[in-house]
Amino acid sequence: MAGIPDYIERKGSLFLRSNHMNYGRATLNSNWHQAREAEPKDYDISRGDERNLCKATYERIGNITDGSLNKTTYQDHAEQTFLKKDFEEQIPRKPMMNMNTLEHAHLDRDLGTPQRGFGSVLPRHNPDYNKFHLESTHRADFTPPDPEYTPVPEKPADFPDLSPAYRKCNSQFTDTADYRRPGRNTWQDESGVYTNTHFKRQVMQPTNPIPPTLS
Repeated sequence: MAGIPDYIERKGSLFLRSNHMNYGRATLNSNWHQAREAEPKDYDISRGDERNLCKATYERIGNITDGSLNKTTYQDHAEQTFLKKDFEEQIPRKPMMNMNTLEHAHLDRDLGTPQRGFGSVLPRHNPDYNKFHLESTHRADFTPPDPEYTPVPEKPADFPDLSPAYRKCNSQFTDTADYRRPGRNTWQDESGVYTNTHFKRQVMQPTNPIPPTLS
């Protein structure tokens, strides 16, 4: 059957068997590892002329009558749970003051040094440390109207507003498929006429580069 080791001794086998003698520890037979596990841990049974297990731990346990027995293997492993606090995160620095001793501290006593700034013993916050700055740019710019304020009527400008003449429009040649183009954009407009064309004609009037004396 598969999985079962083959212990059949055949010709040329290295297995050693004996019913009348004990092999030394240097000789490894078929069950040497099982023999090592059965040996006591505190006594070498191979030193004597014969292997006598009575000279091991059992003989020592029978002489103890005061109850001072050694711990078993299970007890030794089970008590490792008490060592858990030794592996927890430690705080090496112990503060002189904490939340429990803060109420007993007198921080405002006279030490002969300045209370704040250079030379002070304890660092202190700025007086405006926890100040709430509730003023915002929106509240500063949009103040509520004064009920006693009389608004001055707005005077219209005495000159025409021709600022759209300097405004850059979407190009009909380089921005044909741009996301800023309004409409469905089903055709290409190449007329060259923009929304601020009439403003440009007023501001940037064409001039004659040829002097009139030479014409």
